[in-house]
Amino acid sequence: MGADARMNTEVDAEVVVSGWTSGDIRLTSVHNFRDIAGPGYALHPSGAMARGLVYRSTTLSVSEDDLGVLERLGVSTVVDLRTGDEITRHPDVLPAGAEYHAIDVLAGHTSAATFTGVGTFSVEDARREMATTYDRFVLGEQERIGFGRAVHAVARSTGPAIVHCTAGKDRTGWISAVLQLLAGVREQDVIADYVLTRELSADFVDSIRGFVRTEMPDRAEAIDVLIGVEESNLRRSLTAMDREFGDVRRYLVDGAGLEDDLVDELGARLRSGR
Repeated sequence: MGADARMNTEVDAEVVVSGWTSGDIRLTSVHNFRDIAGPGYALHPSGAMARGLVYRSTTLSVSEDDLGVLERLGVSTVVDLRTGDEITRHPDVLPAGAEYHAIDVLAGHTSAATFTGVGTFSVEDARREMATTYDRFVLGEQERIGFGRAVHAVARSTGPAIVHCTAGKDRTGWISAVLQLLAGVREQDVIADYVLTRELSADFVDSIRGFVRTEMPDRAEAIDVLIGVEESNLRRSLTAMDREFGDVRRYLVDGAGLEDDLVDELGARLRSGR
């Protein structure tokens, strides 16, 4: 997002939304940092998703205090889903000893964060961009390979992993959904977790809206589409995955090129925590 250095806002990750709490982890320099397992989402047919294995986030522009939190968590892997340009503008601040994987899952296509920097565009252009992006998560061969590499990095992590992009909602939202479904989380909970970003990032988004309305008012409505969190976007990817692959396991194996054993072992780990 252009000029996002001026749009940073401090958000306390220890918040409660509709009875949901993020747990004991508190970050003040990064918004929407949370465990992808939520409170330990119920699994089908039984059990709960293991917490403390994978976290989701925005860009890791963390303060010294928050860096200490991540190091105490023992974070061993950071998977950065951003484009090269996004990374260059705002490099991550990495926990000591963490292995860093930069994986451009958009395979060179424009992200919503950089789309705002192009010439004149309309609300319809923005909606079309979002629809195309979520289609590519499933239908784009290079995008599937990118997400496969990201899931592989999570599977091989020796400790907790963080997966993130710039806004932590689209690319991060999709890989979170993939991991949740692989564990066996019910689809309605996967969708609810995706939409939760709308509430957990409200202050951050409001700051972006304020900047846009002042600096580029002619683009305000279109940028609202790009920064929004719409259930229909995730459903678009889920529908395409069901149609093209049948389920998340086949998406990862047949679509993303991962080995059966690795996918099955990761699924078991996400259920057991071991």
